[in-house]
Amino acid sequence: MSEPLLGNYVTLSEGIPKRLRFESHQIVQRLITDPMTKSPKTVNVLEFKVLEEDGIAVSKIYSVTSEKHAQQFAPFLEGQGYRGKVFTIIPRGRGYLREYSVAVS
Repeated sequence: MSEPLLGNYVTLSEGIPKRLRFESHQIVQRLITDPMTKSPKTVNVLEFKVLEEDGIAVSKIYSVTSEKHAQQFAPFLEGQGYRGKVFTIIPRGRGYLREYSVAVS
């Protein structure tokens, strides 16, 4: 997969660890195309403003639409408990079978 042209969002690759440091978060509504029905629908998305990606300073967004993956961050959302921590995320699988391993340091 080639690098994104604009690079505004963090992209994950199958089985490759991605280390992220976050500055802030918000839950936003986004209009998407449902992958099954191909119809538009509105979903809630957890968005993090990313300060650092794999040890490099950036200004990007990490966007989470998976409820299960969002729950992995839930303990860190109150009071921005994620600040000062590095999250290593490894995606495995595709589509509805995708799972995320998350380690915090």
